[in-house]
Amino acid sequence: MRREVIAILPLIGISAAFVVNQSCATKSALEEVQKGTEVPKSNLREARENLREARGILGEARSILEAARDKLERHIANKEMHTPPPPPPVAEEKPAVAAAPAEYRTWKVGWCDTLWDISDKVYGNSMYWPAIYNLNRDKVGEDPWILPQGMVLKYKASLTEEEKDQAVREAIEWDLRFKDRPRSPKCPPK
Repeated sequence: MRREVIAILPLIGISAAFVVNQSCATKSALEEVQKGTEVPKSNLREARENLREARGILGEARSILEAARDKLERHIANKEMHTPPPPPPVAEEKPAVAAAPAEYRTWKVGWCDTLWDISDKVYGNSMYWPAIYNLNRDKVGEDPWILPQGMVLKYKASLTEEEKDQAVREAIEWDLRFKDRPRSPKCPPK
């Protein structure tokens, strides 16, 4: 039996060496797998942090949108903001010398025309629109922002320097009084 045991010893030694070698290889492979999972774990942590930040930003954006919606609803509900007050009274200055009668022309209001546009086209300066408005106040009414299509407006062919200065002063007064109001109304569809 001793001979049989001695004959088996080299096989046991080789088997033991094989087992040790396999366990080292398994350990190395396990270490490689663990190293390989560190990067994805790190990426996963970073992605979770980014997601938390994005949720915070979305929450802030949602609250800003809700505040804007509330402000818009209050603005729409406030009818006084949409109805302009009457225009400032026109100060009539009496000229020292009687002026020669001015030559008048007419302008037919087109689709989406405003007094600013018309003034720019006929005088080359949109700030002279009060000169046209004052001549046509009875037709236009109290709101110079709204001009119905087809209305015929009268305007002077040329303005004196005094009339230009007066028109610019009035335009600035209107702009300062109604600075929050858009210059031109929303145009209806054609």
